[in-house]
Amino acid sequence: MGERDNLATGLGKLLRLSRLFDSKSHTSLIVPMDHGIEEPGYVELENPTELVAMLAGAGVNAFLMRRGLAAATASVFAGRAGWIQRITGRSGLSPGLETQQLVLADVEGAARNGADAVVPTFFIGSGTEDEQLPELGAIADECSQLGIPLLAEILPLGGPNAVPYDGPYSVDEMRLAVRIASEEGADFIKTWYTGDPTSFERVVSYSLVPVLIAGGPKTENEREVLAMVRGAMDAGAAGIAMGRKIWQSRNPVGMVSALSAILRLGASVDDAMDLLHVAARP
Repeated sequence: MGERDNLATGLGKLLRLSRLFDSKSHTSLIVPMDHGIEEPGYVELENPTELVAMLAGAGVNAFLMRRGLAAATASVFAGRAGWIQRITGRSGLSPGLETQQLVLADVEGAARNGADAVVPTFFIGSGTEDEQLPELGAIADECSQLGIPLLAEILPLGGPNAVPYDGPYSVDEMRLAVRIASEEGADFIKTWYTGDPTSFERVVSYSLVPVLIAGGPKTENEREVLAMVRGAMDAGAAGIAMGRKIWQSRNPVGMVSALSAILRLGASVDDAMDLLHVAARP
């Protein structure tokens, strides 16, 4: 690539990333809604247009969706929130759902679709790492060539002899995961929170790019969600990519308001809880 090509791709990433992060706080509140192919029970996703419009109006930075859902709801979020296209997946009927996702779309297609970034999921420490890491590298190279930011969702599986599990992950496993993603070309990272600010600060400090936390395991109440996010931000996280904890909550708009206050204003958990109670669902 020549100098002009390098300038264009760099500018492309810069402009697209600016649509995914708040300009003042440099944090990002992303709402994943890519779960529909994994389980049949997400009633919130049966008629998603109203939900997407409501969350876009509440001020989320971006939605993380597959191309079909984005096409179905673009009219209500275009110009109000960005879109990150999920390019990997596996059906809920597959026994490999928790260990390896398949590449279902490419970066060039996402660029044509108008996506602001792409997100694949990769698992490290599994028996398929010899396939997954080269795929991560290839996607990163294509993103660099086309000026599309790469949000890498990378999750450890606990080593080659471990059975699949959903955490908790050790700090060393998490540090290795974010380092691999950032070394291989991710522009920002989505991964699990380790449970407390002290340990997660060690994870964030080992990454070369911003780290966002996923929603993670089910929590008992809204305060636990807000406390988790407050702890992640205290550790240096750049935001959240949180889906079900928002759109399955009793008050999705209030949850977005509360989370926004923590991310963008540095609010305490108590102050965020007050916002959650004040904001009413339309």
